[in-house]
Amino acid sequence: MPGRGGEIASLAALKARLGDADTILCLGNGPSSEDPRLLAYGDAALFRVNWIWLPRGFLTAPDVVFTADPDVVHLPKAPVVIFPTAAIGGPILEGYAAAGSQPASAHAFLDCFDPRLADFSGPQYPTNGALMVAMAAALRPRRLVVAGIDLYRHPEGKYPGGADNPEGYASQHRAGIDLELIGRSLDGLEAEVVILSDNLRQALGR
Repeated sequence: MPGRGGEIASLAALKARLGDADTILCLGNGPSSEDPRLLAYGDAALFRVNWIWLPRGFLTAPDVVFTADPDVVHLPKAPVVIFPTAAIGGPILEGYAAAGSQPASAHAFLDCFDPRLADFSGPQYPTNGALMVAMAAALRPRRLVVAGIDLYRHPEGKYPGGADNPEGYASQHRAGIDLELIGRSLDGLEAEVVILSDNLRQALGR
């Protein structure tokens, strides 16, 4: 069951959908995703990961959401929802339809996307946060702002307000894979890059 706007299969189509996004704000789900400095980028195209940020009420009107989470949510403005693979995303879209809800204005499967941003054939692949940054960089904005990608090593815990959450990557992900993709995506990007996640900035040597 497709998103009501259909499938977006290419970078050119996504770029046309988003319009002229001079600034893209990429928020992972780590504690730095609620850095108050982010409020200065209120006019940016907002990219987010999964849906756990929604109840906290901070920057909750994304243009694009990268997810493998089957939760059905209700937003005033439906975003483009991007899944790592069609095998993951197809059943989730069917779940949306079965629930009588469609939180996606359109959707994309990154293993079918042109250009393909990562290799999804092995047992480990990049997290949605890393894929989000890679996609944002591929769109070539004039400014790219990244926060909330704390590599699960933030002193406040895994998520904002949740120091009791267990830290660490799930078995299908690894920090080295994320850092390789993010670093490669940012290398040569002719844009102002602002990284508000200290652990990520230090790991990238930026």
